[in-house]
Amino acid sequence: MQGWAEERTQMDTPLVTVLVPTWNGAVHLRATLRSILTQSYKNLQVVVGDDASTDDTPSILAAVAEADPRVEVVTHPVNGGQFVNQLALLERVRGEFVKFVMHDDVLATDHVRVLVRGLQAHPEARMAFSRRLHVDASGKEIPGSAERPLADRSGLLDGSDLVVRCLRAGANLVGEPTTVLMRSADLAAATEDLGFLDGETLWTLTDFTMWLRLLARGPAFYSPDALSRFRHHATQDSADARLISRGLLDWPRVVDWAHRSGLLADPGDRRAAYAQVLGRCAAWLIGPAGADLGGPAARAALLCLVGMHEVDAGVVGGDPDVPLALRAGAAPVGALLGTSVPAHVDSGLELVS
Repeated sequence: MQGWAEERTQMDTPLVTVLVPTWNGAVHLRATLRSILTQSYKNLQVVVGDDASTDDTPSILAAVAEADPRVEVVTHPVNGGQFVNQLALLERVRGEFVKFVMHDDVLATDHVRVLVRGLQAHPEARMAFSRRLHVDASGKEIPGSAERPLADRSGLLDGSDLVVRCLRAGANLVGEPTTVLMRSADLAAATEDLGFLDGETLWTLTDFTMWLRLLARGPAFYSPDALSRFRHHATQDSADARLISRGLLDWPRVVDWAHRSGLLADPGDRRAAYAQVLGRCAAWLIGPAGADLGGPAARAALLCLVGMHEVDAGVVGGDPDVPLALRAGAAPVGALLGTSVPAHVDSGLELVS
């Protein structure tokens, strides 16, 4: 009888792989790993990728791995960057479910348990996520940062509807990788061309495009409980003004990709999505960083204008193999301005980033 109970327990608690990419993360790494290893859900494989850290990260990882056999450390002798680290970690996945945790974020004790149970209860769901808290460097919740829940109770969110909600809002309403759990069987779809879109580098929306690819395949399980904490601090990439500026270029490209992929079919939704990004570009250009870091925002604004012009002109489809930046490069200036352009004037817009 005891053997049956053990077998049933193992069946109900499939292995979950937790991937932690890190580089010089010693300041917050202990708290992050503690939150993973003290999960109420115990059947974990924890793989940490150290991207040639020069701080105390290696010694922290050595001590944690020695104390807990669930922890595996992958050490890169040369810093290869975020995507190289993530791809190396993905090769180590053994669990039925998988998630990333960034080295400065923290999980609530029941994070894994709640999301695994959600995916088990809803086999059609392609991913599971929850509301998250925004905290400062010391771990305290940032005043005024509370998110409005996407639903009042736990359950399924329609994938297509969620894509439209995100793009109309011009925001990643799902959140950062730390908040998401997915099936390892769906990894290929989620991580297709990781870090790239239409062959071009993504500056900030790598995780968001992963979610879009999953949501294109089915619904998401969502919990309104705050099951993770996203830490904001001055040394993270999301605080880099130059990266934020370049990241604005990602948004019109993602809107166009979603349209060409059939995820943004309604012209009104498509126009609203471009308009949302255009407003953000304008705010950046007139802000304090606009004079020095306004180039990408200006190019993103022009891409939005081309996209909105296509909507207004009734362009319904579009070649799925020709992204917006290439179409914009051949767009007649006169069509955008509502005027004719003399034949001797070059009518191409050099918008390819």
